[in-house]
Amino acid sequence: MNTIHRRGSALIMVLIASMFLIILTAGAFRYFQTNVTAQIWTRERIQAKLSAEAGINLATHMLIAGASLPADTLPNDFLGTEFLPMDLPGGMGSVYATVDPNNNNRKIIMANAFLIRCVAFVSGTTLESYGMATIVMPENLARFSVFMDDPSTGGYYDDGYRFDGPFYANGPVWVQSEDFTSENDVFFYSFELTSNYYLYGPSKSYETTPSVGKLEMQPHHRLILGAPYFDLGVDTIPFGSSELNWQGVRNAALANGLFLNSAEVSSGSRLALKGDTLFVKQNPATPAVAYPLGGLVNPVVWIDDAVDSVFLRGDQNLGLDMALTIGMRGSFYMSGPLHYKNEDLQDPDNENLLGLMSVEGDVIIADDPGVDELQWGFERFWIRTDSGFTCSAVLVALDGVLEAENPWEPSSPQEFQILGGYMVQSEGFTGTSRTGYSIGVYFDPRLLYLHPPFFPTTANWNTTMWQDMPDLTAEEVKKGPFLQY
Repeated sequence: MNTIHRRGSALIMVLIASMFLIILTAGAFRYFQTNVTAQIWTRERIQAKLSAEAGINLATHMLIAGASLPADTLPNDFLGTEFLPMDLPGGMGSVYATVDPNNNNRKIIMANAFLIRCVAFVSGTTLESYGMATIVMPENLARFSVFMDDPSTGGYYDDGYRFDGPFYANGPVWVQSEDFTSENDVFFYSFELTSNYYLYGPSKSYETTPSVGKLEMQPHHRLILGAPYFDLGVDTIPFGSSELNWQGVRNAALANGLFLNSAEVSSGSRLALKGDTLFVKQNPATPAVAYPLGGLVNPVVWIDDAVDSVFLRGDQNLGLDMALTIGMRGSFYMSGPLHYKNEDLQDPDNENLLGLMSVEGDVIIADDPGVDELQWGFERFWIRTDSGFTCSAVLVALDGVLEAENPWEPSSPQEFQILGGYMVQSEGFTGTSRTGYSIGVYFDPRLLYLHPPFFPTTANWNTTMWQDMPDLTAEEVKKGPFLQY
């Protein structure tokens, strides 16, 4: 009896153990099956992402290489179609990509930005997809807050200077700091030099980091991250009247813009912008002449090549109310405040944007004469630079410099505030540590995708935005209302 019971108990234990083994085996199988499926999903998802990136890069290459650009402002099929994507080689799946021009590309010739959307499809145990978007545009001079082709190291940037946008120089620049506190040290949104160093301090030592001695470039927490915020040894960008097609600006004015000959504008004339009108007063004795600009097919003004200099400012009551480019071979003397009527730079409908381009001359902060200017009539023709003032514009001197006519005036330090940027061969003296002007550049964010009408571009293209959009659908690639730029 005892032996039979023991055998019965052993049999029950075997059955129980077998049941546990079956359960554990089923669980393990289920676990491994799930793990394999997850690995397959991950592999296919990764492949879909890589294929989307390949599609974006292929579309970008085709666009830059001269593929036919969209003729209107609507997204155009570029690789495949919404219902028939294009197969990639090597079993990389298929892609569907569109090119969506910026709405301003055709309207006022002030943007050449293109949004590329792409979704990739990869087949496997399931059909995986992945989307991306990017904005590309030709490299336009206006995208920099500061561009210097041949920077001088005879002068330096000191406490109080502010460059609220991309800073670029084809060579080293000299940076200083006078005190041990960092809150007023030079501010760079980003800092790019083709040289492998910048100069610091009275000894002009070669430096490669954003902080040294008394200097701590601001915002320090961002610049210490390195590229693209603080980047040395970058590629050279060609610049100058022999490198860029400035003639396109002149031709646009001759064709359907406004060309002012030397009888209409003489050297030393005073010009003023008010709303969509340019006023020209050649001397105190002659009446001002108004030139309406709002109806121009090409919103471009070119001043006769024989004119070596003009004074320019805005109206004290009404700012510029249009997109406009003014070009000449001679020099622009900035003689007072120049504002936009709409100063909301975040307004998507704000097209007030001014470009001033000198081919062989300079951009100069005019010296205040310190005398009664009533002889010139309206205040918009007066030279008023005895204190700080703002110039809302993109300032370009292809073969010249940005400087002050008299860096010892005003007698106390003032700021020449540029709402936009400047692109020059070099920067001359604008002041001393106790007199004249420091430069404060407050970058216009619209310049990342817009530029003044017909402004010259380089042969380079830039990617200004790249965004992963994993859940992007083919329908959204086609219509794309989700991303405004």
